[in-house]
Amino acid sequence: MNTERENKMAHVISKSAENRILAEKALKEQQILAWMPIKVKMAHHWIENEKKQLSRKMVRGAIHFCHFGENVGCEQNEERPVVIISNNTVNSTSGNVIVVPLTKNLKAKTNFKTKQPVLTRDGKPVPRFQSHYFLFTSKYDFLAFDSAAKTEETTSVSKVRLKEHLGNLDEEDINRLETRMKWTLGL
Repeated sequence: MNTERENKMAHVISKSAENRILAEKALKEQQILAWMPIKVKMAHHWIENEKKQLSRKMVRGAIHFCHFGENVGCEQNEERPVVIISNNTVNSTSGNVIVVPLTKNLKAKTNFKTKQPVLTRDGKPVPRFQSHYFLFTSKYDFLAFDSAAKTEETTSVSKVRLKEHLGNLDEEDINRLETRMKWTLGL
């Protein structure tokens, strides 16, 4: 008797999971289709303004909004701030720059026993992941939120994706971010 009931429950759960997956697939397809006209417009803008885009002055440590669009899996989506991390020679000669995306979702390290966040000497939370580096609005008031730079999401983007310049990191934070990147890339 229990076995038959368990089988029915497993079937209901399986159907529910299948329906959820179908719904997620349909939503992702809609999101990608909605992104396509925007991506085409950006591509046209690049073609029409290639020399201007190539000559855009981008500097290491600058934070810009970047339009990532709709991506796959755990890749960063939508418009979000990024830190330009490529060197200034690349930035001045290439149509692409290397960026580290920011997220407002800070994942802080917690004390195993107390479950309280681990804090620095100045009372700031410590990132849970070694690949993350926290930037705080108390230091960078041009950021809308305290943010985590996710070095595991480092990517190359066309300058045409970069929008408003928000501000620049200081040299100390650029160096600390670079240390996180080296760890992430195994350098």
